[in-house]
Amino acid sequence: MPAKAHAREKLDGAIAQERQAQRDARQVYEELTARMWAYQTGNGPAPTNEDFERWSHAVEQRVKMKQLGIRVDGEPEA
Repeated sequence: MPAKAHAREKLDGAIAQERQAQRDARQVYEELTARMWAYQTGNGPAPTNEDFERWSHAVEQRVKMKQLGIRVDGEPEA
């Protein structure tokens, strides 16, 4: 039974980490779109290459999750 409990703790930890990663990815997207909107409306500087790289990394992670068959928060089931 202890091995089963340990496996469950590891699984719960991995799930919590993935949920946090999804929240972080959504925040990266929202920040980028806000910067793009501000720039396009003349209310802020253009997004930087770093902004786009962070967004690109977040998208890559999302694609990997889909390839593994893991549903990403906020998306309909296939």
